[in-house]
Amino acid sequence: MNSEQNEQQVLWDALDYFELKELESLDQEVRNLEQERITDALCIHEGNRSKAAKTLGIGRTLLIHKIKKYNL
Repeated sequence: MNSEQNEQQVLWDALDYFELKELESLDQEVRNLEQERITDALCIHEGNRSKAAKTLGIGRTLLIHKIKKYNL
């Protein structure tokens, strides 16, 4: 087994230790971070959605969707 195959096997073995519950908590952490970043961008730009979206690197329409999704 070459070093690349060995590294790949180590990664697959490590993934076996994760449970579905832990992956769900990762999803929640991502949502929390996204909400925090959106809130911060809106605060910095005093509610200006266009500027906040530009800061976040997303489109204004997507930002509006996420604001509604998270009830921000």
